[in-house]
Parts: sequence; structure tokens; C-alpha cells
Amino acid sequence: MKFTLLFLFITIEIQLVAQCDQNRYLNFIFPETVSTSDVQYGENINYQGANESLYMDVYEPSGDELANRPLVIMCHGGYFLSGDKAAPDMLPLCTDLARMGYVVASINYRVGIPFGGVLEVPYGQALLRAIQDLRAAIRWFRKNADTEGNTYRINPEQIFVGGASAGGFMALHLAYMDENEIPAWLDMSIPGLEGGLEGESGNPGYSSEASGILPVSGAMGDSDWIDAGDTTPACVFHGDADLTVTIDSATFVLFGLINVTTIEGSNYITNRMEEVGVEHCYRVTPGGGHVPYLGNPSEYEMTLSLMSGFLHGLVCGEAFDCTYHEILSNTDEIAGSTQIKVYPNPANYQIFLPDATGKTLSALYTLDGRKVADITGSTFDTSTLAEGVYVLDRMGTEGELVRERVVIAH
Repeated sequence: MKFTLLFLFITIEIQLVAQCDQNRYLNFIFPETVSTSDVQYGENINYQGANESLYMDVYEPSGDELANRPLVIMCHGGYFLSGDKAAPDMLPLCTDLARMGYVVASINYRVGIPFGGVLEVPYGQALLRAIQDLRAAIRWFRKNADTEGNTYRINPEQIFVGGASAGGFMALHLAYMDENEIPAWLDMSIPGLEGGLEGESGNPGYSSEASGILPVSGAMGDSDWIDAGDTTPACVFHGDADLTVTIDSATFVLFGLINVTTIEGSNYITNRMEEVGVEHCYRVTPGGGHVPYLGNPSEYEMTLSLMSGFLHGLVCGEAFDCTYHEILSNTDEIAGSTQIKVYPNPANYQIFLPDATGKTLSALYTLDGRKVADITGSTFDTSTLAEGVYVLDRMGTEGELVRERVVIAH
């Protein structure tokens, strides 16, 4: 019984420390990422009546062996007319979130509208096609986790959705638009739009719900679609000088020339969230234009910081943080942080102690106090150690004893 309880304790410790220490999901604990391009997640009929295959790129932290990782699905912008999963509005966020330990998928979805006449209906249909594809992508990961070996080792209970511009519209409508809120003037019986909000883009039988959303420069057809039954938390971003997608309520004007329809932006959306009690963060960029982090390094850092603080709270079952935190961006910074002593932690095959001076400064112990290694120098090979939680005693930069837990998870 004692052994069983100890094993259970170690297993729980591995899961909690590995998922929710102060490094992972908040800082760049992985220097590189790996990506898998053009993974097909579905197919459906596009606006031209042709069958279209749907693809995504998947980003993972290089060398990470952890299972049950949170997944973030990102959706590009482009007016629902164009755009790409590897475009500049997506690629940096995908790689940087993966460096923090998330699995990130950037999806392509059906785009395009028939021009001619009033555009309100074609645009509404384009939005619904995109939402159907996004739901199919979410379902693909849950199906893969259930029946296909969980290729990307994701936690199917921790799937988040973000996007910029059109992608922001998609995240918001995914979370808060219900079937009975589809406008009556949208004909959902035409080829490629059957199946309501869930659609028929693939992977039926699995949930397409998200645990949280990250809309940037998005809007909704009606913020009142957010009601008391909606519980999906949101981290919302918008520039207060956005001339493409209003932060308030106004007519969406395509290319500044063609009136499309009235939309309600992030001020209306977050006010409605306040009214009905939807938990959220809200970043307004003073003087910021459309997708304010593009071409603005400081705003990009702010956006990534707030996203990671929001996601970290949800992943770890804590109150999410709506305030800026400095993102530690390399091994030296991580080693010098008062919060972070060993890199990476959790570790798989090697740990780094960058401030070691070449002497025997550290010793590694099991939880029951048995020494398993003396560590000399700035690196230590953990490949021969059993998975579990260890205690590391080491000398700090001022000669003080520093004691911390280290998780080994091959």
C-alpha cells in the first residue's frame, strides 16, 4: 500500500509540476520548435461548388516528451477572401507559443465569396463556412486522440482557439454563437453549408467546444449573442484606431469601399461579457491599428505575454493573469531568474545549470532522501534516471543553498 501511494504521489507530482511550474507556458523553455506541414483535417465544398481539402500546420516544442499538452488552434486573417496558415499574422505566434510548451495548429479554411450585388449574405456564408472548418479541426484532434494514438500528445480537454482579424471573428462566433442565432436570411441548405454550425467538414461525433479563446481585432454580428449560458473565457485584443474592424459598432466596409454589414467590435463584446459574467482579459492598444502586434515588436511582446498568462491560468486551473509579465527568452535569462533555476524543468534527457563553475556544486536526491548523483559542471545527463520527481540541492550564485524539485519525464 505504501508503495502504491508513493507511486500515485509521484505520478500526480509529475503531472502538476510538469504542466504548471513557473517556466512552462509562460517563458521560452524550448529553444526550437518542430513543425508538420499540410496535415489534412477535413474537406468540404467551397463557395465555387468544388470540393476543397482542408490543411493545417502543427507546431511542437522540439525535444519535448511531455504528454497531455494543451493545444492552441490559430486562424489567420484575410477578410475571408484570402490568407494563409503560415502568414505573418500567425507564424510568429505559433512558433513562440510552441517554444513555451504548447502544441499549436494553424489552419487554412475555406475562403472566398461571389462578388456582385449586396455582400451581406455572401459574407455571412463565408463566416459560417470558416466556423464549420474550425469546428472540424477541433474535432480532428479529439478524434485523433481517441482513436489514432494521439499523434501530437494533446490534452483533448484543453483546446483553445485564437485568431487575428477574420480569425478573431471565427474564435468569437465559435464560442458564443448558437444554432438559433444564425440569421434567418442565411440559407444554410446550399452545398457546403449543410449541417448548421457544426457543418460537414469532417470528423463527426466529437465535441467542437473550446476551453478559451484569443481573438485579435475581431468582431461579432451581434454582441447580444453572448448570453448568461456562455462560459468560455476570452482574452480579447483590439487597437483603438482600427479602421478595418471597428472597436465599437459600425458598418464593415470592405477595402474601405464596399459596405457589407454592421458589426460590433471588442468594446461592445467585452461590455456584454461584463453584463453576463463571462470571464475575460481585454487589451486595448492606444493608437493601435488593425492587428496591432503586426510590425510592432513591443506590442507583439505584450500580446504574447497576455496570451500566455491567460492560457497558463486556464491550463493549471488557476485564476488567469491579465497583466503583463516579462517573457524570459533564452537560457541565460532563465538561469538568472529568481523563479527559474534549472532548465528545462520538466527535463527529459538533460538538465542545464548555466551558473555552475565546474566544481561539484549540486546533488540530486529521490523524494525519500537517497542521493542518486553528484553533478559537476553546467549540464547533467538524466537519460539513465527513472521518471519521477527529484530534489536538487545546489549552490546559488551568492554561495547560498538552493533546493528545488526537478521532474524527469522521458
